[in-house]
Amino acid sequence: MKLCPTPRRHVLAAAALALSAQCAIAQSESADAKLERVVVTGSSIKRLAAETASPVQIVSRQEIKQTGANTVRQVLDTITATTTGELRDDGAAASFASGASGVSMRGLGKGATLVLVNGRRVANFGLADGAKETFVNIDAIPADAIDRLEILKDGASALYGSDAMAGVINIITRSEFRGIGGQASYQSGIDPNIGKQTTASIVAGIGDLAKDRFNVFANVEYYKRERYFLTDVMGYYPEWHKRIVSPAFGDPSLVSYPGNFFNGSTRVANPACPSTQRNSAGACTTDINGINQFSDGAERLNSFMMARVMLGDNLEFFGDASYSKTRVDYLATPFGINAPATPFRWFDGNAKVVRQVNKPMLPVGHPLNTFTRPIGLEYRFMDPGLSWEAPAEATQYRVLAGLKGTFGEWDWEVSAGRVGSDAVKESLAPHAETFIKAIETNEYKIGGQNSPELLQRMFHSAAINGDNYQNHIDAKMTGELMRLPAGPLQAAFGIEHRAEHVYIKSVDEVMRAELIGRGALWVEGKRDLDAAYAEFEGPLVKNLTANAAVRFDKATGFDGRFSPKAGLRWVVSPQLLVRGTASGGFRAPNIPETLGKIGVTGFFNSTYDPRRCDTATQIRDILRTGDANDRAEATAAYNSGCLASVPAMISANKNLEPELSRSYTLGFVFEPTSDTSLAFDYFKIERRNEISSRDPSYVLDREGKPGYEDLIARAPISAQDKIWSDRANALKPGSNIAWGAGSLITLLLQYENFGKTETSGIDFDISTRFTGDLGTLRLGLSTTYALSYRAWDIDEGKYRPNTVGLRGVPRIKSVVSGAWTTGPWTYGVRFNYTSSTQLNFDETDVGTWAPSACETRLKPGDLPCYLGSDITTQLSVAYTGFKGLTLRASMGNAFGEERPVDLRGGYGVRPRTVKIGFEYKY
Repeated sequence: MKLCPTPRRHVLAAAALALSAQCAIAQSESADAKLERVVVTGSSIKRLAAETASPVQIVSRQEIKQTGANTVRQVLDTITATTTGELRDDGAAASFASGASGVSMRGLGKGATLVLVNGRRVANFGLADGAKETFVNIDAIPADAIDRLEILKDGASALYGSDAMAGVINIITRSEFRGIGGQASYQSGIDPNIGKQTTASIVAGIGDLAKDRFNVFANVEYYKRERYFLTDVMGYYPEWHKRIVSPAFGDPSLVSYPGNFFNGSTRVANPACPSTQRNSAGACTTDINGINQFSDGAERLNSFMMARVMLGDNLEFFGDASYSKTRVDYLATPFGINAPATPFRWFDGNAKVVRQVNKPMLPVGHPLNTFTRPIGLEYRFMDPGLSWEAPAEATQYRVLAGLKGTFGEWDWEVSAGRVGSDAVKESLAPHAETFIKAIETNEYKIGGQNSPELLQRMFHSAAINGDNYQNHIDAKMTGELMRLPAGPLQAAFGIEHRAEHVYIKSVDEVMRAELIGRGALWVEGKRDLDAAYAEFEGPLVKNLTANAAVRFDKATGFDGRFSPKAGLRWVVSPQLLVRGTASGGFRAPNIPETLGKIGVTGFFNSTYDPRRCDTATQIRDILRTGDANDRAEATAAYNSGCLASVPAMISANKNLEPELSRSYTLGFVFEPTSDTSLAFDYFKIERRNEISSRDPSYVLDREGKPGYEDLIARAPISAQDKIWSDRANALKPGSNIAWGAGSLITLLLQYENFGKTETSGIDFDISTRFTGDLGTLRLGLSTTYALSYRAWDIDEGKYRPNTVGLRGVPRIKSVVSGAWTTGPWTYGVRFNYTSSTQLNFDETDVGTWAPSACETRLKPGDLPCYLGSDITTQLSVAYTGFKGLTLRASMGNAFGEERPVDLRGGYGVRPRTVKIGFEYKY
């Protein structure tokens, strides 16, 4: 496009802001001044042109502030190409990677999105999500150090190697700072007063690179989020959430303290239970709403330092260092025993069998057993002094140093460094032997005083520890290779070496399957990764520029892999550019997928069991008409078939091959005026040879078919199942309800190369600016319109139905923004829109959650059996009338829009939020 473009809200070249600044400087000097070439994300060649063949979205520091975001994750949630449902630290207590937040583009997962800081890799989180997926914890990156975000919406393995199949998020920090500055902010919800977040940071730097020939600065940032509990929000829930989604919502729990006893199927309250805790049926209950944590508290301390020193006219030393410490304060619900007729089950990864231990029974002669046979126990361990805090703590660091300069007409750069991370996820679990023995021998006093020493013998740490590091060295050079008839042929060449080590392991007692309900994990391995790449760009004819790149990667234990990319950029006129790319990508199998010493063992939670859910739903609906005990049991019965917790083991596979991808983009950029830009880009990505275990819903839907016989195991129909069905038949004579299958007890899976995913869509961006006597008005629209998202059916050998418009895959995500600057004031508004979806994820749950099935099954009346479209509004204002000081305020969800009715996931509180803050520079 133009040599000196006007900065735009959504420019599609990563260097546009820097370029426009350079142009302003150059035009103020002599006409002969040489413009500085800069590197664009998605290319290693330094360039002047503001537009490349690949679409790149820029989010400036000012725009980040206008979003009202407190963290990098919150900023990325406003990008329409990212997936908002990806792992986040708040609410991730059950994840193997508790305490971290990841990011995914195009719905292809965290492993397909490469996160860089200043164009180079940072450490992965110390634990792997799902015990498989390694990823960058973006919570460990200080938001205040960011100058801009550059989002490459195109495959980039040909330049960056593994993990860049869906795109690249390049976080660009400040490159120079002089003086002292700081910022602080506070945010809170209004009615209810929840979601409090505090940020504070300080930055200081010395030296002018141009005059003093050096600059050093450091930034330290603190973030805190306060926890809140169910009691803080329960009063805001509508009646349909309890009536349809969770019949026991907010009710006191029958798994109580001091508990109940079971004489056969008859529940009897512990005589020590106060009358105030007994329900209308006489059973003992405990209100746990005050300890049911709905949002997890967090604290982070992130720091970043950069140094640049000019060693000569054409030689510069550069280096940076970062360190982060994060903590998320999860709170587990105190361990409880329920359904005493069913045993404890969990998976023993060493023996590859399901461990089964009967729940404790109080024998005849036990002081609390007044019956003539052993009795079961329904109880929650809420002993004073027994803490159920389950914090997740992690650190992350990067140290980097390098030199860059020029040699003739070529620019060169070398660097070396180390990145690393460690993490620990704490929790408590009962020891199978000492726990049960202490209860049955009366050493543990039910509802009484118990010593800390006894409790420590009964409940042991079930922590998972992890650490990883990478040492790296790289070198690259870029310059003019030769002259073509239509102009210069630019080239870039580079090499990289990385040495990686990963260690993740559960504590020894979990490894030996001695702790009830805890699956083990052990990953340990190292590998070397080497790469070389080349990129070429030059004009084929006037106004038609071609770009080609290829990269060769070799990882220990795998064959080398070439990744190519080609692009064309056609300047049709000074106002119109047409562009397109085609590329091949790959992701090398990571260490957890290939070198796991014991397959990950754990539970698939909230699993839909097609052989039990219909019966479980019938029983729930009948039990809800009974007494208080029946209503409490209704949820447990339903969960046993429709939201089941299934013990499973997924084994590593050393014979895995790399994932491969093909991606294409085609679009145009139109600038009818210097202040208006419109960009339209089609994208398509096909990822094949995917590494995954087979999805539980997919496997369960094929139960009994050839090839699936050994993957699934069930228990016989249990005594507890019969208690539920017998009670339902008693409440509604003639129902004749009977279970058709017992509970799932095992899923045996392995990582495989078997899948494909195809996704396509359109990115549409408009930005414009109007300047007049009343100030400057900037307007922007960013939209992603999804066309397809399809998974491969490995049995049928074809793609499964398109899931766009189904749960989790909205067709449209859009952000509309406006900012009006007049004098020292800037007023901003942002609208975030997501289109409606159905409640079913895919064809496997059409019979349960498609609109007609939902209406038949749930009978919701006027409530929708779909997830409606969602729109939120944010307002902001900033004032710069004081020297060096900026005051800011914003209101999120300004009109108090509630989340759409969700009959599958339930209600979620979303209050207005108010944020106030300031930024100062001296």
